[in-house]
Amino acid sequence: MNISNDIAYSGKPKIKLDSLKNLDSLDIDFQLRGNCYAFSSKKNAKKSNGEAHSKNIAKPNNGKFEKGLFGLYLNENELQKIYEKNIGHTLYLINTTSKNIDLSAQDSRIDIKTEVKSKVGLWTEITYLPSSWCGNSYHTITLGSDEYWEFVQPIFKGSFKTTLRYKLELEDSTIVSNEIVAFINPEQLDKDRKEGHKPNNIMDPYNE
Repeated sequence: MNISNDIAYSGKPKIKLDSLKNLDSLDIDFQLRGNCYAFSSKKNAKKSNGEAHSKNIAKPNNGKFEKGLFGLYLNENELQKIYEKNIGHTLYLINTTSKNIDLSAQDSRIDIKTEVKSKVGLWTEITYLPSSWCGNSYHTITLGSDEYWEFVQPIFKGSFKTTLRYKLELEDSTIVSNEIVAFINPEQLDKDRKEGHKPNNIMDPYNE
């Protein structure tokens, strides 16, 4: 079930308004690596096989979101700091159904990507998920019944006005968030222009 704009929740900025003047939106000309990291709550955590675990633990809903939902919801009013000097908005992955939901992960990173509409109106990814060469990186995390994860995603700056949403690819389906107006640089649509990554040591199994 995808979550649309009529979700019964309205958040406020999570940082003091005075601090916003010291932050800026993100102005880049390449595709970012995906940065949605999460881990199961204690009651749903599985035995580790050596993968890295995120400190972003699933939180209990406690009435925050209405019942019967599974999906992504972007609240562009909930502003937070991201990276060192940039501003971001808050993305939720919500499960208020009666069932636990298992998700594939690589060292706690799940397959949420950012999409925008291209100049010809096609949904196009502007972030990517790097692949680990270590088999121990691949594991399963669980978003329990009546739990949610919260992620901070950058607000982009650029010359191209478009529509933006977030996408999660599951084994048998794909879910997408609500859509917002956004501005990016055209170069972010180029899949050959990637942020890239240089491993710090042999314990870092990513090289893209």
